[in-house]
Amino acid sequence: MKAKVSGWVLGVLFLMVVFMCSGQVWVMQVPLVLVLGWVGFLQRVLPEVTWRWGAIAETVAVVAVLGVGTHLFLRRLWRQLRPEDERAWPVRWSVSLVALLVLLFSATMATVGIGHHVGWLASGRAPLTESSWRFSPRHMEWDNEGICRQALDLSQSGVPDARIAQVLLRGEAVIRTKAERLHVVPWRGAGGEAGFLVFPRDPLSRERAGGVHCGGGVEQKSFKAAELPKLLAGPRVAEDTAP
Repeated sequence: MKAKVSGWVLGVLFLMVVFMCSGQVWVMQVPLVLVLGWVGFLQRVLPEVTWRWGAIAETVAVVAVLGVGTHLFLRRLWRQLRPEDERAWPVRWSVSLVALLVLLFSATMATVGIGHHVGWLASGRAPLTESSWRFSPRHMEWDNEGICRQALDLSQSGVPDARIAQVLLRGEAVIRTKAERLHVVPWRGAGGEAGFLVFPRDPLSRERAGGVHCGGGVEQKSFKAAELPKLLAGPRVAEDTAP
């Protein structure tokens, strides 16, 4: 039995090493996040929590009154229902009952909160995950590469550069969501070829993900956020037409 368990453990470890060597770091990240992810959450959220001491004092007072009133009522009811029993209603039974009511109330609030957040995540436009491949064109945040290709296709089909951003914003829901998060800047090469710079509007996301440029007589290529001012100031950059 021990040899079989050891074989399974070694097999799982071997597969994890293979996945990590191929760049699939999520194999190690997923179990670590499931076990220790709450630590980072508390470090991020607790400094932002505002403690309302008045409300906390009121809650403690209400629970205390509820506990004392419940104990007195149940002790009297116990005597009426079981007059032959010499034992008094135990205090720990009242405490257990009040604690159970508080836990049920907390569980109800947690369930409502989970439902609210699930609905918010399902209806929101923010991406649920962020790629760890920061500067790879195929894994750019919010699909910079796809928007750049679509802008280039629109330009080659005859759509004026000044209207491409508006066309993307009026496209399908998926395309519109991406276009709302990205700057699409026309970019002309030395020979007049159409090209575009695409990068996130949000400065923090731009710092993490950088951007891409395509067309303009050059191959599609990603760039870091530090390179953006130089690209925008270059002679081949036109005015940003994104609204």
